[in-house]
Amino acid sequence: MADPRRMTPEEQEQAHALFTKAVSDPTWRTASQALDDLMRKLLVVHRLLEAEERLAKREPPGRSM
Repeated sequence: MADPRRMTPEEQEQAHALFTKAVSDPTWRTASQALDDLMRKLLVVHRLLEAEERLAKREPPGRSM
């Protein structure tokens, strides 16, 4: 599971601002765009964490079967 403490304070602030805008902006287009931006950021983070997990499971170089 991802550790939220790995996010920088700036990243946390950006994510929070996008979330707040997505749920509270009265203009649906602005709210929708904020939600799209937040989802894009979350997908990138998710893919990076998956790649990191795959790399951690790989055998060290030089150790073949």
